[in-house]
Amino acid sequence: MRVLAVDTATPYLVLGTPEAELVLRAERRHNELLALELTRFLERSGLALKELEGVVAGQGPGSYTGLRVGLAFAQGLARALGVPFAGVDTLAGVAARFGGRVAVGLSARNRLVYAALYDGDTRLGGPEKLTAEAFAALAPCRILDAPPSGRALARLGARALAHGARGFQAHYL
Repeated sequence: MRVLAVDTATPYLVLGTPEAELVLRAERRHNELLALELTRFLERSGLALKELEGVVAGQGPGSYTGLRVGLAFAQGLARALGVPFAGVDTLAGVAARFGGRVAVGLSARNRLVYAALYDGDTRLGGPEKLTAEAFAALAPCRILDAPPSGRALARLGARALAHGARGFQAHYL
């Protein structure tokens, strides 16, 4: 299934298909960069919008504005193309980048970390807000504030769409 993944939940703009990905440090400029970078990404990937069979978006955790930009854009694109849309777990996309048993976290306010424990892309626990100290005590391998894998998000999304998943549940920091 040809699925496009979009994630704007972190400071990174992440686009992906199962075969290719783009990771760009966007900070708070996701809304300015998303459409142009998507056009460039599709051109480099040799993929036309009309070839897409589904669109997925990272549903967080992440900042309110960042999440809304990606979710609204991806949902609108899916509707315009007449293809299914679903949300995917941003932290699972990060965990998949590293593989194995890993604690993945995103910095939140007040020295808190929104974290979950994974084995590959399978969530074992969380997500939950932890103190920075509690996060530091998790699994031997801890990943903080890394971008999700666009390829992994697209693969997770294809699997979710194939099993009938539709819509999203945004997880705000």
